[in-house]
Amino acid sequence: MTTQRRTQPQPTTTTSLDPLSLPRGEYHAASATDSRAPCPIMNSLANHGLISRDGRNITKSSLESALAEIGLARTARAALCSISFKVHADEGDVNAPKGSSRLGFREVGQVNGDGVEVLNLDQVGRAKGMEHDVSLSRRDREVGDHMRLDRGLYERLMGVATKEGRGGAFKLWSLAFHRRTLYADSKATNPHLIFGVPQHAAGCLEVAAMQAVFGKGVFKGVPREYYEAVLGEERLPYREGWKPRRFMLLLEIAVFAIFVAVLAWPFSLF
Repeated sequence: MTTQRRTQPQPTTTTSLDPLSLPRGEYHAASATDSRAPCPIMNSLANHGLISRDGRNITKSSLESALAEIGLARTARAALCSISFKVHADEGDVNAPKGSSRLGFREVGQVNGDGVEVLNLDQVGRAKGMEHDVSLSRRDREVGDHMRLDRGLYERLMGVATKEGRGGAFKLWSLAFHRRTLYADSKATNPHLIFGVPQHAAGCLEVAAMQAVFGKGVFKGVPREYYEAVLGEERLPYREGWKPRRFMLLLEIAVFAIFVAVLAWPFSLF
């Protein structure tokens, strides 16, 4: 289902005003002192003020509200927020606090002045957590900057868009084959590559989420200009005509992710 809300897009102009004084929804690019994640969607939420603009002291309720505002399935955003706000612990740590997880981002006791649990966007890039090698837009951790957009990877990705419509579109199958190519490149050039089934699943879920949130249907894919806005500028593509969906099922994201995972599968079965 691709039903979308018929609402007017929020203003998306960059201004020289103090970003903290801007209205919710207005775009302002991050400054050098802002905390940002290796995830362009999370960064876009901050740049539009849907979560803390400086990327710090983000509460679970504000993140879940922001994900709802861009149309992510209710069960998906609830699961993502539940995992994200767990205390981080390395896998196998015998002294890990009860209820912690390697996929969690927070430190023990990380709360705001009101005692509410919070996290910072740069914590999304924790090693051996959700962040992973073989990214569409970031370098592998051991060979480059795993937090910020890599222009070379970005330009390669733009070349994957099919030549149709006004500016082309990204289809699930094209992105799956691209992920497979990226894995082969990383395996050949990164002797410290960490990439197994969990990392493969995470990468494929990211492709699936982009399709579910920004896609115009399975066969139409995601318009290239939407990818350019989200990955290139870390901006929600309101001005390109995108409208958040009114309804989405977690099952849809799961089916997309499985489809991509099968086509992009890089591992030997024997």
